[in-house]
Amino acid sequence: MHAVTCTGRRGEPCSMIRLSRRFLLTLVAASGLPRLGFAADPKLDPIPLIEGWLLPRYDTLREATEAQKAAWEAFVAKPDVGAIPGLKSAFAKAADAWTAVEFITLGPASQNLRPDRFNFFPDRRNAISRAMGEIISDADAGRVAPDRLAQSSAGAQGFPALERLLFEDGAADALLKGDEAVRRRAYGLGIAQNLATMAGEIRTAWGSRTEGVLGAIVSGKGDTTLFPDLGALPGMFLTDLAMAYQRTTDIKILPVLGPNPENAKPLLADGWRAGRSGQVVKVMITSANSLLQEVAKQLPSRPQYVVNRAATAADKAAADFPADLSAAAQTAAGEQKVQAEVKVFKAAQLTVYRPIASYFGISLGFNALDGD
Repeated sequence: MHAVTCTGRRGEPCSMIRLSRRFLLTLVAASGLPRLGFAADPKLDPIPLIEGWLLPRYDTLREATEAQKAAWEAFVAKPDVGAIPGLKSAFAKAADAWTAVEFITLGPASQNLRPDRFNFFPDRRNAISRAMGEIISDADAGRVAPDRLAQSSAGAQGFPALERLLFEDGAADALLKGDEAVRRRAYGLGIAQNLATMAGEIRTAWGSRTEGVLGAIVSGKGDTTLFPDLGALPGMFLTDLAMAYQRTTDIKILPVLGPNPENAKPLLADGWRAGRSGQVVKVMITSANSLLQEVAKQLPSRPQYVVNRAATAADKAAADFPADLSAAAQTAAGEQKVQAEVKVFKAAQLTVYRPIASYFGISLGFNALDGD
């Protein structure tokens, strides 16, 4: 059995996560999920998960960020108000592509602070606005060049910063008029270039069955930096899969709800400026459900049915999730609907522990999802 340890992500409320995990494991014991007799020593094969689920999503991320970069290049070359809707559309597609893999911490995405550089969230100390203010007020044109921007604060170089440049009140005018317009356009292009570069680096590093990180896994040699112990890789996948549901509920949803609708915190939602607060949840849960069902393909028919049933229910809950989480959190009916859907997402998370982890003999310890 492989004990899986993950350092988690910056800024997560560890006490809440630990409590949630203990609650989940208690539910597992009392949930009535079937205790099944399994074949001796079954192994979860990570290669189909990488080839069939992960790499196609990184392909999409690379394509979407390249398209976003091209849109910004055209806008900088010929600034026009008519180009703003295209920039917003490109942003939405690229942001969705990242959200679909945001919970994957294994592999090249984990290097060079890429998760925070893509999406610095949650931002509890207003670090993004401060970092952006410093860059916009700096007269040095080289400050937004891709190589220098990549060395800036993580909050200054990802989707949240680009969201502010595009969607804050008066953002369109600020990109076209005033003393900061040229600077803001160059900054937006720099962020778009940075995102495309990171997406390309991740996909290139993974390689194929004959080269790169995937090639090292297929060959059985492993990667000395990322996967020195190939036996731990299945557990890493399951840890990230469990994290997908937990990150969505405990980090993306529950802080927005607050203690009650009168004390909701709508501005804590991820992507609220761009109107994506519900879309973030829909995309992450749907992507996690897809991975859950890919894993289920390696289970016998009875536990596979249990997992697929939970994934299907979570897909329906995601489809029905409010488009505007921030608004839903502020009404009694909306809050009740969201809480009901959170329970469905948690039920899907339970299946990662049983029957999946128990079938493959993988232990997901209490520290597997801790924050830093």
